Amino acid sequence: MKHVLATLILLSIYTVCLGNAMAEVSPQWNLPKGAKARLGKGWITSISFSPDGTRIAVASSTGIWIYDAHTGDALTMLRGHEAGVISVAFSPDSKTLASGGYGDILLWDINTGKTLKSFKGHKGRVGVGILDEGKTLLSVSSDGLVRLWNITTGHEKKVFHLTPSSNISKFLLALIGREVSSWHLHIGKIDENGIMALGYRNGIVRLKDATTDRHLKTLRGHRDTVNNLAISPDGTLLAVHIFNDPVRLWDITTGRQIKTLSRHVGLGGMFAFSRDGKTFICQTSFNGIELWDVDTGTLRATLGERTDEIGTLAFSLDAKTFVGANSEDGSIRFWDANTGEELSVLTTGHTDGLNALAFSPDSSTLAAGYAKTVELWDTNALTLRSETIEPTDELITLVFSPDGGIVTSAGDFTFRKQKRDGFSKESVKGKLSLWDAETGQNRSVFPIESHKGEAPVLPGQKDISSSSGAMGGYARIMDTKTANGIKKYVKYQNNGIVAFSGDGSMIAAAQNSSLVTRDDQFSILLWKVSSRQLQFTLKGHNGEIKALVFTPDGKTLASGSKDGTIRLWDTTTGNQIISFDSDLSTALAFSADGKTLASTHNKGIKLWDITTGSELRTLKGDIGICYALAFSAGSNILASGSHDGTILVWDVVTGSQVATLKGHSNWIKALVFSSDGKTLASGSEDGVIFLWNVPQ
Repeated sequence: MKHVLATLILLSIYTVCLGNAMAEVSPQWNLPKGAKARLGKGWITSISFSPDGTRIAVASSTGIWIYDAHTGDALTMLRGHEAGVISVAFSPDSKTLASGGYGDILLWDINTGKTLKSFKGHKGRVGVGILDEGKTLLSVSSDGLVRLWNITTGHEKKVFHLTPSSNISKFLLALIGREVSSWHLHIGKIDENGIMALGYRNGIVRLKDATTDRHLKTLRGHRDTVNNLAISPDGTLLAVHIFNDPVRLWDITTGRQIKTLSRHVGLGGMFAFSRDGKTFICQTSFNGIELWDVDTGTLRATLGERTDEIGTLAFSLDAKTFVGANSEDGSIRFWDANTGEELSVLTTGHTDGLNALAFSPDSSTLAAGYAKTVELWDTNALTLRSETIEPTDELITLVFSPDGGIVTSAGDFTFRKQKRDGFSKESVKGKLSLWDAETGQNRSVFPIESHKGEAPVLPGQKDISSSSGAMGGYARIMDTKTANGIKKYVKYQNNGIVAFSGDGSMIAAAQNSSLVTRDDQFSILLWKVSSRQLQFTLKGHNGEIKALVFTPDGKTLASGSKDGTIRLWDTTTGNQIISFDSDLSTALAFSADGKTLASTHNKGIKLWDITTGSELRTLKGDIGICYALAFSAGSNILASGSHDGTILVWDVVTGSQVATLKGHSNWIKALVFSSDGKTLASGSEDGVIFLWNVPQ
């Protein structure tokens, strides 16, 4: 379905020339209830240009951002979709904008920012396009339906069924090898039926009349899954990519194969014809983006550098320019479609998923850690302290030094096992980076590691059998439901369970790798940061460790595991202090005085007396799948973050919920209170940070 959505996005792109500019945005535009600032703008899902060349619309995980096409300045932010925006498309007169979300479609007045109309009927992700001189809205969703709407009346004009609606039908088709794996709908004119191309897992491609469902042709000759399909704008050519096979062009009229394009089989998501049909573009794992001349079947240009993270792509109306949005750093890049030369770059400030947050001791600075970057925000001015952010490696957690001058980030934790003859050696390696909290400059990077066993290198012997893996890192994609019952997809990336002590002097890492020797599996490694020496290996759990947290004074470490226990450890001796039974704890948090521990529970949150291990109270409520808990400085308020982006705020004394904060569209990864307890910062997989007013 992503290829169909991308094709719709391509229909509404127009030429514009941009210079290098940092978009100036107000972090207080169109905020959700209870929020006082938004830092960052989320990941980019699609882009569209106004036909008059004055504006750029960017669909993101937080809303729609409208930019000045010449200066790159942010003009406004449109927020109306419940759970992020999938696609955007301008009308031909540039006065209205259509946007697709999860099951809903909105039509906007671009000058006033007001919603003009909503269209209901889809389920799942929705891509949009505007056709027929602005009279018809085209929408396609992941439920396998394409709809044409009358924009003036809002009434549905026509429906196309791309896939069977019944799960039973899908199951039966899979059994007989007729399961649809890819599709493409071509509509030349609204009053025509159009062509539907369906690709199957057995390598067959079928062409049908889109309205009558009448079979037109069957294209054979492949034996593997059809991954991508694209029909040229004039409806005469079909591009087909089969798994483990190059891209081939077929003549739709004769049903014959006429050309072979890309010879590299590792294709990404970019797969489309230009508006004039003369250029074909695809994304490969070898050359990055490839531009092919359709008439001659020759490779015109390749863009191998910095294109592997391009997540959405579009051609201009005249097909002379194409543009791609980088899903990792949020940049929008423009290239010449003939030569492949980069023309300009727009730096927007959009970012991918966030992993960690940390306030400085005086709360004047907020450090935000992403997959490979660190950003430092001035929480008073609501601006970035530095535009220069050095890259790091798979960042996991952050901590400020006691004086607030240094930020230390931890990342890239891996386990490695080496064997030779009768010897073996196991090691864990991580990387710490020190950042200047004022300038954002990286001061130093140094490794920390541990070793067990011995694998001596003998003269003339160089080969070692080895294997490595993440320290319990994983990625999850799951369904969740929006308030109107529509399913959406949320992702959660976890690069391992690692925690700093409050002053940054110690760091703990859970050893969850399946490669670890059984005696050491599910143990916890505790390092002293200053000496980079492993202090203790804490053993006792017999299931995957899901959460680690230090007491504020760093003297005690708590760990939660799939084995149904929470264990407390003395960090000065390495001894276990106490163990008590609990449900699976995916998040833990200590109160400011270190006497109370909060843990996730299948019916809410449990509060524990850490001296006795006795349960003090259960905060009952639907916390979802929760990986973030945080106490306020006064320990009277507790916040929890869910997989669907919802934050619940609790009164610890009464056990009641005092606020429900909604603004994120994806998994809450980090929660942290300011030192005065009046502000809660939240970071999500959607790439955005919100600053919230805390109920007092």
